Amino acid sequence: MATSSPAEWGRRLSDRLRAALVAGDLEGARRLALEGDGQARSLAREYALMYKGLGITVRILLDLLGDIVGRRAGGSEGPRRALEELLARFRRDFIALLRQAYGDTAVEQAVGDSREPVGPPPAGELSLDLARTARLLAEAESLFTREQEGLAGEVVRALDAGDAARARALVDQKEQGQYVPLHDRLIRFMAETFGYVFQQFGPDELYRFHRATAEGQRQGFEKWERLTAAEFAQATAFLLKQHMGELEVLEDDEKFTVLQRLCGSGGRLRLAGAYSGPLALPLVTGPGALTAGQATFPVYCSHCPVWNSVAPVEWFGRPHWVFENPSRPDGSCTLHIYKRRDGAPAAYLRQLGLAGGVR
Repeated sequence: MATSSPAEWGRRLSDRLRAALVAGDLEGARRLALEGDGQARSLAREYALMYKGLGITVRILLDLLGDIVGRRAGGSEGPRRALEELLARFRRDFIALLRQAYGDTAVEQAVGDSREPVGPPPAGELSLDLARTARLLAEAESLFTREQEGLAGEVVRALDAGDAARARALVDQKEQGQYVPLHDRLIRFMAETFGYVFQQFGPDELYRFHRATAEGQRQGFEKWERLTAAEFAQATAFLLKQHMGELEVLEDDEKFTVLQRLCGSGGRLRLAGAYSGPLALPLVTGPGALTAGQATFPVYCSHCPVWNSVAPVEWFGRPHWVFENPSRPDGSCTLHIYKRRDGAPAAYLRQLGLAGGVR
């Protein structure tokens, strides 16, 4: 159910809590920590849904990666070896980030046999690597949930003691010290996965990969389809702001417009230099579904028009999100949610290679 006004939908719970602390409203901050803001249920659970959702998506990607290598690589060792190296690099990075966030002891107890072996990964162990990566994600999710709940409890105790400075430091630690680094590495892994599929097997296979990933998450899209336009716009704002971007929601008679002055996933990747340097992500070229009709498009962002426009058109007869000049170089992006089922401009569907609602 949509609550409050669209102008309020872009504010995160942690930001509301910080504002209450600045205003000296410790009781209001305590209430936000325990009861949430009508969108996030509580401070303990503020980022739980996004973190869990990213884990589900990445595990779908892992399953599809095993399938695509088995189906397309044949006897070639190149694609298999490249994927093994990608997975090993992700696990090493992610365990290092877990250690920074939670300390060596907590990680040693949590990740078990997902710990990375010393030295380069042996060749020919792709199925083991995929399983090890999925196991690490599950173990890290349990650790994340416990630690977020623990820090939220410390915030409440600090507020009860009248220590606003400590409460603020704990909120910052919970968000910037724990959640953001892990979120960003999961987003980067998704981008690296899309880049791997694109570079190893080409744009048609990347399109099929995105479409299969959307199919693996169809239940969530079906829940969105049952919402009113206002409810869906609020759900969209909640999802996007969990990526730590900056957004504003506007409403007119025809539609809701989400202005991401910084897209917290694809936009922040671009600004962080992910498309340059020795491990640069690729750009997709040529107008169509993968590029939302643009001439060039960042490979990470290529999932958005497929998941949120093409797949819903094929399932429900309409796009959920209609992008306007998306994935701009400054990290910004704009999308529309139309109130009428037939509100999406025909020109937008043609940009995606869709005609009459059918690809």
